[in-house]
Amino acid sequence: MTRKTINVAFTSDDWRGVALSNFSLSPFELDGVPLASVEGFIQGIKFPPDHPARERAFASSAWEAKACGKGADKRHAYWCEARIDFGSDEHHRLVERALRARFAQNEGLRRVLESTRGLEILHQTGEPEPERTSMPAALFCRILTDIREAAAEPGDLAERIVEQTTDALIYADRAGRIMRWNQAACRLFGFSRDEALGASLDLIIPEHLRAAHWAGYDAALASGRTKLEGRPTLTRGVRGDGRKLYVEMTFALVKDETGAAIGSVAMARAVTERVERERAARKAQAQGS
Repeated sequence: MTRKTINVAFTSDDWRGVALSNFSLSPFELDGVPLASVEGFIQGIKFPPDHPARERAFASSAWEAKACGKGADKRHAYWCEARIDFGSDEHHRLVERALRARFAQNEGLRRVLESTRGLEILHQTGEPEPERTSMPAALFCRILTDIREAAAEPGDLAERIVEQTTDALIYADRAGRIMRWNQAACRLFGFSRDEALGASLDLIIPEHLRAAHWAGYDAALASGRTKLEGRPTLTRGVRGDGRKLYVEMTFALVKDETGAAIGSVAMARAVTERVERERAARKAQAQGS
């Protein structure tokens, strides 16, 4: 049977998966700091500067690096004089920087990753994933996939930019039909490209917001300008499974060579976690006053 997936875990049955895992010895630098492995980085930043376990982790890989993290309280990560909430988006972005630096500085590793093109990247260790983790498996696989596809043979630059941007990009024509839907939009809203293309924007707009949306959409197309003029706005969206989420969106009109509006493009990112955190803070402040 033809292989369709590759498991990029240290326990993988494919040597390429072992090499690509965070556990493997693969020296690189981040912000001038030498590191033996991504796993060593992940474990080391759990400890504040000058903690002996931090430097041991930075010089380690595999299970030795994992063992260095024992005893960390997992409340914060520490890097470049910043203290970061453990498991937060900021923490994940920091680990992503380390992961990307590892591949950027290791040509052989990039070639190994490129050799997996056509395979779906999975991360399966046989153990349940913790609720709060330095790098969720789904995010890890998405980053490796993005790095791999970015190394593909040069094609249409505009197309590559659209597909590889981390924000959802949605283009709709004058009738409000979705004509462009990138991979980030698939991830954000949970609809495949086949499900989205040709569908009305109502696909991702909660029912109670549709009337207001279409009034603004039609007015923008008629006037040739948007009310927000590129400023981001907070709104609600709906996923394919019916769940609602908060999204921050920016809109722009797309015009033809005569200056006539032919559609609208939107960039969107999920901000539900941020909104809920801000609401909780305001509630706590109100109760304390």
